[in-house]
This record gives sequence, C-alpha cells and structure tokens, in this order.
Amino acid sequence: FSEQKFWRAVGIEKVRMQGLSRPPPSQRLNPLAANKGQKLACELSGKPATIVVNFYGVPYYYSDRQTLELDWNGIKQKIAQLLVPLRQPPAVIPSVDERERQEANVRKSKLALIDLCRVESTKFLVHGDFELSIPGAVQALRFSLDVYGAGKIELVPCYLLLAEANLGLGRHKQAEEYLSLANWSILKNPDCSNRTKSQLYRNFGKLYASQGKHDEALRQLANDVYFSSLQVGPEHIETAGGYYYLATVFYLQRRLDCALAMCDKVVDIWFKHIAQLLDPNKVPAGAEPPEDLAESQLMDGLQTLTKIVALREESMGPDHITTGEALYTVSLVYVYARDRQRALQLLNKAYVIYYYELGADSERTNELVRSIRAAGGEPQAGAAPK
Repeated sequence: FSEQKFWRAVGIEKVRMQGLSRPPPSQRLNPLAANKGQKLACELSGKPATIVVNFYGVPYYYSDRQTLELDWNGIKQKIAQLLVPLRQPPAVIPSVDERERQEANVRKSKLALIDLCRVESTKFLVHGDFELSIPGAVQALRFSLDVYGAGKIELVPCYLLLAEANLGLGRHKQAEEYLSLANWSILKNPDCSNRTKSQLYRNFGKLYASQGKHDEALRQLANDVYFSSLQVGPEHIETAGGYYYLATVFYLQRRLDCALAMCDKVVDIWFKHIAQLLDPNKVPAGAEPPEDLAESQLMDGLQTLTKIVALREESMGPDHITTGEALYTVSLVYVYARDRQRALQLLNKAYVIYYYELGADSERTNELVRSIRAAGGEPQAGAAPK
C-alpha cells in the first residue's frame, strides 16, 4: 500500500468545465500611468501589474496575460458589467438621507455579488477546476472584507473555498494559511454554526492526510463527523463525506477493515437517501422527505461513490457483493441526474454480481431488477463473473 497507489486506485478522471473564452485585448502598462507613489497591483494575485485591460470602460490591472485569462474565465466575464457602478468614484451627494440610501444600495450590491462569486467558485471546485475556482473566491473574500470587516464569521466560507482550491492544486502552505484564518474567525465567534465547524475540520483533515500526518487527520475528521452529526444527524449525506475521508485515511494506514467499514456507512447513507428521492413511498412514516440534491451534492456523491467502487474492486474484488452494492448506489445517483445511459450500464453491471452472488430469486436482486426497468432497461445476466 502507498499513497500514490491509493490515489491511482480511487482517482476518477477530472471533469473540466467547458466554454472558456478569451478576454478583451490587453495593453502593456505605461509606468508613467500611475500617480506618484501609487503602485498598481494585479487584480488577482496582488503582484506588481504589467498589463491593463478595460472591461466596460473600467481599467483592471494584471501581472500577466495568463492571470488575466484565469480571472476572466473564473469570474470577471460574469460580473464585469455589475462592477461598473462599484468601480466608479461615488457622486458627491449633499443630502445625508441620499448618501445613506446610496451606501445601502452599494452594500446590497456587494452582498449579491458575494453570493454570485461563491456560487461560481463552488461550481468550478466540484468539477475539479481548482484554478478557475480561485478568482470567484478571491472576489467574494474582497467584498466580504468590505462589508463585514476582518475576523468576522461571514468570511469563513471564502477562506474554506480558497483552502479547498489550494488543496486540490497541492499548495499545502497556502491552504493551511486560509484554514488558519478561518479557524481564527471561528474562535472569535464561538456561536457559529456546527456546519461551519464541520467544514473547517474536514478541510484540516484533508490537509493533514495529504501531508502524511494520518493520526492528526483522523482527529480532525472525527471532529468533522461530530459537528456534522450535531447539525444534520449522523445518517445524513453531509456527514457521509466525513466518513468517506476517514476511510481514505484508514486505507493509507493499511487499516483495511476500518476503511471498508466507513465505506459501508457511506454507501448505506447514500442508498437510503437516493432511494427515497426516487421513490417517495420509501420515506418512513412520519419522517420528513429528503431535500433535492444541489449540484455540488450531486457531484460530490458521484465522485465519492465512484471512488468507493474502485476501492472495493481493488480490495474485495470486482465481483464481490459489496462492490455490487456500491455500483447499485452510484447508478441510482445517475438515474437521479437523468444520465440514463450511464445509469443502465452500472445497474446491469451490479445485476450480474447480484444474480450470481445472491441468486435470481433474492428480494435484493428483484429490487435491482425493478430499478433497471424503472430506468427503461431490461436486466442482462450475462456471463458469470470470474
């Protein structure tokens, strides 16, 4: 066992966002363009600027063309026009009431932009485009500092987005810096939500796991599961993420039984949740029906369950019943995502395992058959697995 072998075993192909476009043409920056004593800094990195570009008549400064293109595709093309009134010098308004009304409108605009930037950053993040997720998070953080000030709890979601993006890029030092800032804000605001604490500990756990500090990673991930359980319960799909990362660390420690037990928990939680979404009759009497999956939850579920399938194939074998259970669960998520072709492919793969391991008359096999037919297919037993 090794960390490299593990990530090869459970890794899935990175899904890149499509539709990148080129920003407007830029110009080399004239050193005399700045006022005396003024240092023009890059909009994204903060490094000394060397080029300038105009978006809707407003100048933006960048360290190089590559950074400009990253910022443009990450967030600027979606918000450049909305930034125009915020980038212009405020008009001189003599009336106190009018000034207060103008400040309230500016604040409202910044709050809306914070939400938009965080949503765009999250979209790139869940698709594995970590570089493109950074501009939106940086812009959201900048507006959050303007609106709330340093050290406020409202800054934590931006810090966590930046930490996770840098983790994905292998920039451990930067990720740890953002997590430390988030931790500081949480310590100053102890009444923050358990969900926020859970997200912080999960990212710390992922950081320490990637650094090989497995015992510390387990402690952080245990805290993640604890606070997530307080927020949404131990059997919720949000908490399942903590169980999954515990499984990855156990695997890296060669504690295979513990890793597989955590994977069992994740598959069980996701199977119940997605089955109830697809068939409301499966919701227990008196229980609240599950909420629809957000895009980030859907992507997270598909990635997590796909990795568990690979982990079980590697550890237990491709024809083991637990591999079939994971295949069945991830196929139902594809059904929910309306990817019928991929869903039927995985459903039939799971059916072969169920058919030969449990038998054609097993209730669990018959349940899988009903799922295949509900998706518009017919079960194909095929050859017995080797």
